[in-house]
Amino acid sequence: MKKRSGWLAKILPPPSDNIVSGADLDKGYKSFRRGLAIILIVLVLVPLAIISIVSHYQYEQLLEQEELDQLILNLEQAQTTVEAFVSKLQSVIKFVARDDRYQELLDPKELEALFVRLQDEYPGFVDIEVIDSQGMQKAYFGPYQLEERNYTDQTWYKQVLLQGVYISNVFSGFRDVPHFVIAVSRKHPQEQGNWILRVTIDAKTLQDFVDTTSTSYADDMFLIDVNRTLQTQPQKYGTLGGRCILHDTEDSTKKSFLKSLAKRDTMVQRAPGMVIIQKSFEKHRVNHATADLENTPWRLVLIKEQYLHADTWVLFKIRLITIFLTCAIIAVFVIVEISLAITNHLRESDKKREQFLIEAEQPNKLVSIGRLAAGVAHEINNPLAIINQKTGLVQDFMEMSEDFAHKGAMAEALDGIQDSVERCKKITHRLLGFARQAEVKTEEIDINAIVRDVVDFLAKEASYNQIRIDFDLDQDLSKIFSDRGQLQQIFLNITNNAIDAIGSDGKITLSSRQVDEESIQVKISDDGPGMSLEIQQRIFDPFFTTKETGKGTGLGLSIVYGLIKKLGGTIKVESEIGEGTTFDITLPVTKSEQEEGT
Repeated sequence: MKKRSGWLAKILPPPSDNIVSGADLDKGYKSFRRGLAIILIVLVLVPLAIISIVSHYQYEQLLEQEELDQLILNLEQAQTTVEAFVSKLQSVIKFVARDDRYQELLDPKELEALFVRLQDEYPGFVDIEVIDSQGMQKAYFGPYQLEERNYTDQTWYKQVLLQGVYISNVFSGFRDVPHFVIAVSRKHPQEQGNWILRVTIDAKTLQDFVDTTSTSYADDMFLIDVNRTLQTQPQKYGTLGGRCILHDTEDSTKKSFLKSLAKRDTMVQRAPGMVIIQKSFEKHRVNHATADLENTPWRLVLIKEQYLHADTWVLFKIRLITIFLTCAIIAVFVIVEISLAITNHLRESDKKREQFLIEAEQPNKLVSIGRLAAGVAHEINNPLAIINQKTGLVQDFMEMSEDFAHKGAMAEALDGIQDSVERCKKITHRLLGFARQAEVKTEEIDINAIVRDVVDFLAKEASYNQIRIDFDLDQDLSKIFSDRGQLQQIFLNITNNAIDAIGSDGKITLSSRQVDEESIQVKISDDGPGMSLEIQQRIFDPFFTTKETGKGTGLGLSIVYGLIKKLGGTIKVESEIGEGTTFDITLPVTKSEQEEGT
């Protein structure tokens, strides 16, 4: 017995020389069923697991990117809104602090009236004061005793003279209430230097505006200064005036701040002045976004817990696991049933093999008998012909001779001999008929059925190459008398050539129609690259091919042409470069002269 090779052959039951003894076969069948089930389960579950893992990863990346983009969008919108609010406060104070109003604002009544108007529009304004070019307070209105203070040694005083506008951090100071200051410097109308209008604003104004601006997308939004001191109250990341507990570094420089964060967390910088940091907080991953507010000492902070803790992500994982387990259970059940069915089928097939071998001997016996019968018939026919001839000669002699005794009996005997000869001839003719092989004959054919049968042979190849095969068949088409095998060969060759011409991603259309009572037409069209006129003129020539060397003999279409001519039909081709090709085949309904002559 030839040794089998291949990993798949190792799980198959070995062929047995003795089919009657089924003990070894049963053991082999169990091994086959188990091995086949394992292989199919691996082939199904491994791709399923890979797809699930890739889907998990891709969806995770998609959610992460979506949340990051959404966070950036909300950060930019909030940044623009807060900057616009602060800019509006600056504009109001700049407007009331005109160069020519210095003397007017020194009047307590005028200063009080101005402050009342400002407070009507902005209730958070706490007090207002005018400072001369020497840094001395010249006028003040507010609830605190802060008259005649000297600010020349204050850092903010130097900065407002240098910059023209100054916005402070939120602090408590003498007022013991969180507030911030906006100061504007103007050229003194009578002296050298600048005078200053300084307005104190309650920090609650800033807090209320940030709370109003806060988007539902972010879990928290607040302001910090360059030292990460909280300027507004967050929900759970610290207290106003203290440090934000997300920022645990002592380095206060912006460059070092970003560098230190990058060492501990994942940082993504999307735009100048804007930083997105993914970091851990209380065993959770959060997106921490900061953006500098232009012309202010503050940074805007948005906090968003990552998708890993969101309902969407949890629901997706539950669905993915459910789908995977459901598919795996169904796959295992189906594979086990299929393996059992295949094994049982093989077992039944092997049980019947001996019977098939016995039955296969019968045709050989019949062939042998047929050959013997043909030989016997030929051998008997010759003596029978001589007997028949001699009997006829004796009958002729008897008719020419005179009557004699027992002439009638002899004539009757001769008639009996001839009857027996005729009977023997009939027997020998039957023996010859039994021995004679059947000749190929035309038959009544449904051409639509032939077309569909041929397509069934090529369906898998077309599907693998993503080629669609459409039908446009006339359901009232007449049946024709022709050779089934030759028609199948014709349609098979042309359709296969169409698949080769398209390569992949195309369409083939097979149509039929009744031309008249005597003929029908079958068209095979494809949307492949088409052929030039020169190629069309030579495609039916023997050994002409446009395929690469070794991939075609050039005999396919020449054989098709000869078969169609033999069946009494015609074939034409229509094609244009880039437009596809159509083969037009016309066949007679009744037997052709060529078929009758064969």
